[in-house]
Amino acid sequence: MDDLLNQGLSLLVIVGSVYSLLGVLFFRIWSHQRSAKLPIERHKLKRVAAQTLSEQVNDNIVDVIGLIFLSALIVTIPFAIKGIAEVFASGNFNYFLIVLIILGLAYVARKLWVKSNYLIKLKLGRDAELAVASELIELQSHGYQVFHDIQADGFNIDHLVVGANGIFAIETKGRHKRIKDDTNYKVKFENNRLEFPSWFESKPLEQAQNQADWVNKWLYEATGFNTQVFPVLCFPGWFVELKQRPLFPIVSHKQLVKTILSMRQVNLNQEQQRAICYQVVQRSLHESKAI
Repeated sequence: MDDLLNQGLSLLVIVGSVYSLLGVLFFRIWSHQRSAKLPIERHKLKRVAAQTLSEQVNDNIVDVIGLIFLSALIVTIPFAIKGIAEVFASGNFNYFLIVLIILGLAYVARKLWVKSNYLIKLKLGRDAELAVASELIELQSHGYQVFHDIQADGFNIDHLVVGANGIFAIETKGRHKRIKDDTNYKVKFENNRLEFPSWFESKPLEQAQNQADWVNKWLYEATGFNTQVFPVLCFPGWFVELKQRPLFPIVSHKQLVKTILSMRQVNLNQEQQRAICYQVVQRSLHESKAI
């Protein structure tokens, strides 16, 4: 009877340790979902190449990792139960090891919290860029060339559009909609800053301009064409209200195509467009090989 009790306590320790860590992860996700939501609904976006396969790959990766984790538990749990049960039976607890285990679990719990925060941000950024890419598909029917995720010097250009009326470097910013703001999901451009319902920012404005300047310098060195590159700042899923005239377009993803089609400050001929697109493609191929 004592052996059965000790084994039961051993199993409780093991299962409790594992589920306490999972509890940290699920609590972080639950608390986030209570306070914020994604600005766009991904299932309503236009589908992209290999989307079904990508979703199946992601699902199967999770399944494979889960099976590996399960196989590790199957092998180790019997030995762990036996070892812990013997410790309970002997009454000789090694408090140093107990403290070490507690500290280890606390460290993993903290890392899980940090990584889950990072994963939430990554998912937001991915969905925001997919929303913009989905809208930009329409530009191809108007003769534009659209490129995504161009690697620069320590950063990336989310989207680059080349057409007869210019080159557009699009910086996409995903921002969660906070539940406490109710339905006031509006970003205002006023006093040279971006004013959200619960906070304000100015860094994205500088970032979008700097990235466009980098593209302009790079293409000038590569092609010899000193053609202006227009920055565009996009907040998918947000209603953008302009209280003052910005230096460059600040739009929602639904306004993106119309905004680009309406801009007429530059006129690129076919030769210039081909040369520019060639350099963009070559850079994309070079960076892909490097990765």
